[in-house]
Amino acid sequence: MKKNILLSGLVALLAVFSGCEMNEEPKSEASVDMVFSSENGLKTYTYSFYNVLPSRGSAFRRDATADYGVKNSLGGMEVGAYTTNSATSWSWSALRNINFFLENNVNESLSTTIRDNYNGIARLFRARFYFDKLVQYGEVPWIDKVFNEAEDPDLYNPRDTRDVIIGHILEDLDYAYTNILEEDVTHNSTIVNKWTAAAFKSRVCLFEAAWRKYHAADQLDIARTGCTEYSAKDLYKLAAEAAKEVMDNGPYKLYTSGAYSDGRGAYRELFIADKAVTTEVMMAIETDKVLGLGEQNWWYNSSTYGPHLCMSRKFMLSYLNADGTPYVEKKADGSYKNFVEETTGRDTRLNQTIRGADYTRKNASGVYEPTAANFTGHTLTGYQFTKFAMDDVAYDDAATNDNDIPIMRYAEVLLNYAEAKAELGELTDADWAATIGALRSRAGITGGTPQTGTLTTRPSSAEPYIASYYPTISDPSLLEIRRERGIELCLEGLRLNDLKRWNCCDLWVNDPWEGIFIPSLNQPLDVNGDGNYDAYFYDTDKIADEKYAAIGVYVGTNKSNVLNVKPVQGGYLMEYNYAGRSWPARQYLYPIPEVVIQFNTNLSQNPGW
Repeated sequence: MKKNILLSGLVALLAVFSGCEMNEEPKSEASVDMVFSSENGLKTYTYSFYNVLPSRGSAFRRDATADYGVKNSLGGMEVGAYTTNSATSWSWSALRNINFFLENNVNESLSTTIRDNYNGIARLFRARFYFDKLVQYGEVPWIDKVFNEAEDPDLYNPRDTRDVIIGHILEDLDYAYTNILEEDVTHNSTIVNKWTAAAFKSRVCLFEAAWRKYHAADQLDIARTGCTEYSAKDLYKLAAEAAKEVMDNGPYKLYTSGAYSDGRGAYRELFIADKAVTTEVMMAIETDKVLGLGEQNWWYNSSTYGPHLCMSRKFMLSYLNADGTPYVEKKADGSYKNFVEETTGRDTRLNQTIRGADYTRKNASGVYEPTAANFTGHTLTGYQFTKFAMDDVAYDDAATNDNDIPIMRYAEVLLNYAEAKAELGELTDADWAATIGALRSRAGITGGTPQTGTLTTRPSSAEPYIASYYPTISDPSLLEIRRERGIELCLEGLRLNDLKRWNCCDLWVNDPWEGIFIPSLNQPLDVNGDGNYDAYFYDTDKIADEKYAAIGVYVGTNKSNVLNVKPVQGGYLMEYNYAGRSWPARQYLYPIPEVVIQFNTNLSQNPGW
């Protein structure tokens, strides 16, 4: 998308517009006329809206705060140390840019159809802007005009209710869906179409429905603010309807081409393809040698860059076996299964998300070879993420990735529909087959049980492991949908918002951050079964045999070391004991920055701050 901007001679002018603050003076009428008197001018202006999307350097790490993501550093919010002076996202310049466009796109020399098309794009991005604000801060002032005077009284408006904000977001998205002319997939899925609006509506409504249901008895209960216009049921219905519109009439479907082998298959192809797989990917961040390169490999596969984000054992255990039965971590004699056994015969998304025992990677000589997790600086649990990373060591040491990064997929639409219908008590076996069954089928799952559901039938009773994961949920279908949502959308930037709307950020605090099973210490270990030693876990002062120094991993407790082991029957589990994770109830919403409230005393603060 940014390539298109660079091709236009109007870029400099748009940079002036998009950089404006809420109360800056408008630019000259001549400049405005130049932009708004031609379709090319409108099109070029709308490219500036895309600057609010995740960047090439951040789109792949939006789940850096997630219960299943073990890492070696924590931010202020993650340890409950956020304050009213910490908030940095109270920025409104992007909204001014959008509202400026909407106020000025009135030149009647252009047809109403053309103007409405670009207004639809603008309103889609305004809906996105306000949804982000709603998730972060809850109630905020609704602003649909450009402030041209510093003393405009509307600059001092109080916060509008969630009903008002949601109502306007839905109006914008419905307008966008009705008026955006593009109905087909777009170039590398980097430009929005009408289906983007419908899919985003399903996301917005699902979030708000769950927020209203699962926060109904706490300090964030929307009833305390007088919100009565939209019930949780109303919003679940809207979420289902929007998702079904995409499913029935949109140009997207699940991408299923390519058999699974060596850590690669149809699922992972979506994240390592040079060009976005537009069959399923509805929006993507484009990377290439001309536009700019990504940092996926550098961030996930570097000893010095990135937080060594990796998967927790608790989450690994949620992946089903290939036959649809629940995975059991122990053998009949009570001993733990090793890594090869853990990553064999499972839902193939596991081995397409982490380096499984069968994973191969291209070495410096250009030859694919079995490659275990790197325990000496890349992974803290042994479950090393590889979903967004290219299988070639040549990508690892700098910003060199040219694989596009999906930020919205058709799979999410299926999951939104299934969850909304299940919450309404209306999920049928046909709905299940078209959503959860279809996703599991792509992942190589062939059957199921009455507790997990089959490819064509819903579960009839709760499966114990996933029920223990979400102890406040008893509905078997909802439990399996939550399992499926976590697995399918892992690392795609939706997990923390899911935890927030489900009122279960305690999962962030309570995941034990355990890793693989280690049969013994102080001797070399072949983790992936390829005949080569991958790690030497030791708890002594030093490695007994220096020839293993290069793969040595200290797991003792001296010198405040936090990478330890936990004794279990027959051996040990890796355990990363990083203290301090916290999620006070107030943190479900950010605080309004103190400086903002000092400026506008009509703004109230969020509960607990």
